[in-house]
Amino acid sequence: MSATEIENASDATDDPGEPQDAASPESKRARKEQARTDRDARRWRARQERDGRKQQTREGKAEDAKGRSARRKDTGPPPRRALPGRLVYVTTFVVAAMWVVLDQATKVLAVEGLPETAVGGQLGPFDLRLVRNPGGAFGIPGFPALFLIVTVLVIVLVVRALPRTDRLLLAAAYGLVSGGALGNVIDRLARQGDGGFGSGHVVDFLDLGWWPVFNLADVGIVVGAVAIAVLLTIVDREERAAEAERAQHRSVRPESVAPPQ
Repeated sequence: MSATEIENASDATDDPGEPQDAASPESKRARKEQARTDRDARRWRARQERDGRKQQTREGKAEDAKGRSARRKDTGPPPRRALPGRLVYVTTFVVAAMWVVLDQATKVLAVEGLPETAVGGQLGPFDLRLVRNPGGAFGIPGFPALFLIVTVLVIVLVVRALPRTDRLLLAAAYGLVSGGALGNVIDRLARQGDGGFGSGHVVDFLDLGWWPVFNLADVGIVVGAVAIAVLLTIVDREERAAEAERAQHRSVRPESVAPPQ
């Protein structure tokens, strides 16, 4: 080989081409940085896709739940009215106790401050006149044991009705009737007459002039009984309307809905 060929071969070996550049430290660092950047980009895209799928899944579940709730609301029967529970018993007891205390307190004041049979004052439209009544409410005649039996029956009916009561107004009305009945019974037991046990006279002191003389116990019985009649009529109408609506929903077959994908 000639000297010229040997020199050309040496120049070809020292030529800085691609292989030499690829082996340089700067090139290796650049390739590592690029690989790291590509890897981070792939991870970021994968994370974004994962989050997107989770968000779609959550939105799909929310839509399914909303759809099921709407279908139940549209096709389900109207719910029954929830019972207040113990609050019914508490309301009845409190109203009855308050009315008994008020009735007895006014009777004590009437006995101590009003003359017998004569008008001793006026309270609004009422004349205050003390009358001792051996009969029932508003002077209804009857033997003493009859009024005790009626009072016991009233209390029993109220106790049996309370578990089915779902309105506090109705519970208060039961309390008025019970308190009024107990107020008059206390008079019959505490103010004994000549007829023996339960023959005591009831203290009346409210006189309208055109109606028999009465007391607050009688007011509780009458007002409570009227309120019970009105409220039970309203309850019966509402229950019939709700039952008719439930029957209508039972007779209509709900639309079939495809399961969520």
